[in-house]
Amino acid sequence: MSNKQRIDWIDLAKGICIALVVYNHTPKPMGFDYTADVIAGSFRMPLYFVLSGLFFKQYEGIMGFVKRKLNKLLIPFVFFMLFTSLVPCLIRGTSLGNYFHDFFYYRDIALNEPIWFLLCLFEVNVMFYLIQWCAKAISTKFGTAIVIASSAVLGLLGLWLGVHRIELPLYLDTGLSSLPFFAFGWWLFRHSRFISSPSHPVKDLAVAAGCALLVYLIARPVAWVSNDFTRANIWTTHLCGCAGTIMILSIAKALKYLPLVSYWGRYSIIVLCTHCSIILLLNALTRDLLTGSASVFITFAVAMLISIPLIMFMKKYMPHVTAQKDVIKI
Repeated sequence: MSNKQRIDWIDLAKGICIALVVYNHTPKPMGFDYTADVIAGSFRMPLYFVLSGLFFKQYEGIMGFVKRKLNKLLIPFVFFMLFTSLVPCLIRGTSLGNYFHDFFYYRDIALNEPIWFLLCLFEVNVMFYLIQWCAKAISTKFGTAIVIASSAVLGLLGLWLGVHRIELPLYLDTGLSSLPFFAFGWWLFRHSRFISSPSHPVKDLAVAAGCALLVYLIARPVAWVSNDFTRANIWTTHLCGCAGTIMILSIAKALKYLPLVSYWGRYSIIVLCTHCSIILLLNALTRDLLTGSASVFITFAVAMLISIPLIMFMKKYMPHVTAQKDVIKI
């Protein structure tokens, strides 16, 4: 399979992932069936971390690595935090002190909560870089095993913190809980044939069906943004996340490419950072027009469609703050 083909179906997986994220943030009326939300929520964020870990590289050393992650993650985070969260809150009369107090202590990024992922992903990248650096220093032969074991141990530490409601600032506890998924993506790309092997649609869809059944049976409510877990779901959290990820990757591998969905996946960072603003605007305009369960699907569909011209505009006129071009020269 060529590199272009691999990128195509991975973009499709990213598109499915970001569509699940947008659907999750679409307001739902009282009485709406939340079963699908629980199932999707069990692997939605793990999938995003796995997809991010697939192409992890150390590049030219720690400084070059950090510069790249600043360009791709922190600069978009700061930009969208300012212009889709902080400035609107100040206009509405929120004090600067209250805004940052809520952000640091309650993880509340008012009006645009999903951008928390960019900050958390930056932290996970740095943690994983340090794990790899230490593993190489300890043993070249067993480096991969050390990386996987270290990530698993830190992931369990993150879950333990979540169960005992011990919160670390700036999503660091969520970053710890998510490390195993990032490491799983890194392992899938470099040490397995899952990504590079040719697609066999029947086999891939059979694998997806098996994983879907497992997720359906063991999925429990989780809250990744607050790293909130219970003893009842701590042992199924990583299993469910990995099974759901393999399910989506297998479906994407079988289908290879879907025009709109793959496009959303290619520019998923723009959709991630803008969809809440779109949904807020749609709700303000259609509050008295759309009601009931139909409003959920209509709002979701319109938000995804509006993201298409927004992607075109932002990648052309705002490439430096949407991870399309570098602000800091490498």
